Amino acid sequence: MRHALFAAVLAALGMATPALSQEKLSITPELVKAAEAEGQLTLLYSSPLNAMQALSEAFNREFPRIRVNLERKAGASGVQALLQESAAGVHRIDVFQGTEMSANEMLLKEKLLAAIVPDTASNFPEKTLSLSPYLYYPDQNRSVIMYNPKLVTEQEAEKLKNWDGILDPAFRDRVSIVEPTFGVTLAPLLYVMNTPSLGEDFLKKLKGQNPAIFVNTAQARDAVVSGQKPISWGAQWESIVFSEYERGAPIRFIYPAPTVEYGTNGWGVLKNAPNPNAARLFFAWVMSRKGAIAMMEPAYNGLPAFKGVDDTRGIVPKLKTEPWFAFPTQTWNPDIQDWISNGRKYQETWTRIMKARG
Repeated sequence: MRHALFAAVLAALGMATPALSQEKLSITPELVKAAEAEGQLTLLYSSPLNAMQALSEAFNREFPRIRVNLERKAGASGVQALLQESAAGVHRIDVFQGTEMSANEMLLKEKLLAAIVPDTASNFPEKTLSLSPYLYYPDQNRSVIMYNPKLVTEQEAEKLKNWDGILDPAFRDRVSIVEPTFGVTLAPLLYVMNTPSLGEDFLKKLKGQNPAIFVNTAQARDAVVSGQKPISWGAQWESIVFSEYERGAPIRFIYPAPTVEYGTNGWGVLKNAPNPNAARLFFAWVMSRKGAIAMMEPAYNGLPAFKGVDDTRGIVPKLKTEPWFAFPTQTWNPDIQDWISNGRKYQETWTRIMKARG
């Protein structure tokens, strides 16, 4: 099943299915010793800085002799940097983590990633392995609508559980959206464009609500907290709102029905990694049960896809005491082929509608 899906994805990219030479990977004393001899690795990532710092610190508690150098480039910018450096013969990055599916496809096209199968791969659902053995998606994400409860009543927030609830006249001039240039902002657009009752007509009506348009999600969160735009629609995700709530920000959030759920971050090892052993050790650890548990620690608050791992996020028990909070009961998973084949077209449609004058 997985190989059939991978072949279909390659076909969507216009690539022939290769005769894969896959490297089997497990954490062994020999790998640890070789990684410690290298002493470091460089991770190019897209997630928020505090999340990657927390994950790296968890790794270093087990492997203190290996420094993780963090380099953040959000969205597609990390892929673009890798492509430029590779074309120039520069190989600095060991491990890649990226959120934008359409950009990640370029790494496959240019064959920049090593074909690796960690020994824990069978512990992940099929939907997280669609781009393996090059990219893996070990954590899942859920799209949410974030709001300021001082400025949005619970009666109003209840309307946001429906996708077209944001079109209520009560929300005009109170909403922000973010340009759908990477995973967390593009995933909700995929649902809109694949739902006959929404589509372009919905986007036109959403524009009629006079939303503020931001270029990144942090701006939208700041606008919610400040009250400038008390609703952030189609731009926030579960782990980030958990962390915001945990630090005491005046926010609440709603899971729309259905809630868009998808692979958050694609992880892979660069074929020409300058520290190949340290890169493989870090990647294998991320894909392990210990890595899954670390993803749930404060600051990251991720939802691991690793089978059989209980949700131990510390903020969850407190959230469950809140009368306004409830986990989603219905989810929708984007089709990876559609994301890769049509993601840019959906972005262009969004831009044409949302940035039209008048």
